[in-house]
Amino acid sequence: MSYTKEPLVISNPSEKLLKAIEELRRNKLAKLEKLRNMKPEEFNRRVILA
Repeated sequence: MSYTKEPLVISNPSEKLLKAIEELRRNKLAKLEKLRNMKPEEFNRRVILA
């Protein structure tokens, strides 16, 4: 898989693709919220153990 700074534009996405992207966004936001709510000592412990 390659990385590019140019955004991928899909002009006519299917309903299934839109649902999949929405699910990925919800998952990402949930994980970010979980990280934000972690206490600093809990975060440090998880990073060291990983």
